[in-house]
Amino acid sequence: MKIGIILNGISRKKKLFYSSIYPALHQNFNASVFETTHPQHAMDMASRLVAENYDCILAAGGDGTLNQVLNGVLGNHQEEKALPTIGIIPLGTGNDFAMMCDIKPEASQISDLLKSNNPKETDIGKINCQDENGKKVIKYFINVCSMGMGPEVVKRLLKSDRSLGPSITYLKAITSTFFSHRPKEIMVDTKNWQWRGRMRVLAIANGTSFGNAMYIAPDGIPDDGVFSTFLAGDIPLLKFLLYLQMIKAKKKIKGGQIVYNNCTSIEITAPEACAIEAEGEWMGWLPAKIEVQPRRINFLR
Repeated sequence: MKIGIILNGISRKKKLFYSSIYPALHQNFNASVFETTHPQHAMDMASRLVAENYDCILAAGGDGTLNQVLNGVLGNHQEEKALPTIGIIPLGTGNDFAMMCDIKPEASQISDLLKSNNPKETDIGKINCQDENGKKVIKYFINVCSMGMGPEVVKRLLKSDRSLGPSITYLKAITSTFFSHRPKEIMVDTKNWQWRGRMRVLAIANGTSFGNAMYIAPDGIPDDGVFSTFLAGDIPLLKFLLYLQMIKAKKKIKGGQIVYNNCTSIEITAPEACAIEAEGEWMGWLPAKIEVQPRRINFLR
């Protein structure tokens, strides 16, 4: 099995990877490392590894690295082409999809997954949206995409000092974003339900959590062909802080401008500019149609 490992070159756990994880993988498998050097590099490299017929591509980083690898694998290749298995070595600030799959940055576990060579068919989300010039673009996600506060939190994270660890880093970014973010009017339309109003967050989930263990879809299943949706309206600060603690404790909130739902396809429009992020990566702008592609990829989990 020909394995390509795409390593986030600025990961704080890069030393751990080279000291304990990669030596074990290199000893037992035909594995090569490709280290990123600039933004979006992981996507370009993943696309090249598909063209070079790699059997498995591992994203060594966080959710963002995984998202770039996914988009590189799917972005320029026809659906009928046999695609490589995708996996993750969680080395990032946010590792929500890896947490759901109970994957740790341990050489023994990654080796066992590779030896078993029994990947699971996994759903992905397809986003039809617009770029900054109004051109239609297609993006993909495997865990969660969001609108509202999510893209603003991503901006803050890119500029933040992450030396305090993921929990404090994300909490600071989320709470500071709350004070500057203005809830936006959106219109949501699905086959079975609709919603219109001012929202702070709209999250469309294939996984269970985002933003470092914010469990907006605690019952989510990544291979059931259905999205879980989480919509938070114009919530005041004190409720917002209370809800944060409940969400991190995997509790569902009843009422209070929080709406949980499900769908297989969802269309979102807005009268003003509203951005979309997925796995901490910038996707584009509304209007958007987001649809599930059931069991589109094989994922090592």
